[in-house]
Amino acid sequence: MTINKLCDYSQHYRPRMACLKKIESLVVEMQDPNNGIKTQTQRLVITTIPHAITGLDLLQWLANRLQVETEEAQNIGNLVVQYGYIYPLQDHKNLILKPDGSLYRFQTPYFWPAQQWPAEDTDYAIYLAKKNIRKKGMLEDYEKDNYNMLHKRINHKWDFVVMQAKEQYRAGKERKKADRVVFDCQERAYWVVQKPPTGTVNALEYGLNRFTDPNANPVTEKKTYDFYRREIIFSQQSLMKSRVKSSVSIGG
Repeated sequence: MTINKLCDYSQHYRPRMACLKKIESLVVEMQDPNNGIKTQTQRLVITTIPHAITGLDLLQWLANRLQVETEEAQNIGNLVVQYGYIYPLQDHKNLILKPDGSLYRFQTPYFWPAQQWPAEDTDYAIYLAKKNIRKKGMLEDYEKDNYNMLHKRINHKWDFVVMQAKEQYRAGKERKKADRVVFDCQERAYWVVQKPPTGTVNALEYGLNRFTDPNANPVTEKKTYDFYRREIIFSQQSLMKSRVKSSVSIGG
């Protein structure tokens, strides 16, 4: 019996990569010293953040560069933020482009989604453990839930997680304060995109997940025509997936 290969819904899926590459080229243009968006050093809480931009400047640049209406520029700007190429400095969980003086910053290319770094549980656990040390246990509610879940899931290597978290925390304290704050913001922005808070939209979902809203409440959601259409599409694509009998699988 021949086992058909399942459809590739990974980050290698070409339409997704084509979209990301176009966004990346646009982001590179935004950072051009002559024709890009004007950056400035901004005071944030108790430190200064270099190369910050405002949401209004980003919106106007997109409208002028792409020759589109403000509404379309807003939609494109939202995508750029939701994919993690630009991150908010103040309301870090709200991944939309605010058309005002709200501050944003360009993400380092190391954390761009097209790099395809796998968001492994171990890496996320190290990040949460390090933040737990730095914040003295004051994690956000969804982070506490993820921390406890990961502690159970990878308990067999939790000593390694804590050791790495402490080492990274010590290394971070040796950096200059401004550099440390910038890196903390970059790392936090990466994980907000990769592991979004409960109740928010995950822009990196792909494949069958795109046909249904995982955050929708099936009890309270109104059963509209579009709701049933999406359910039918999801069911049809699920039925099209190849299946292997357990006897064949076990028999090798």
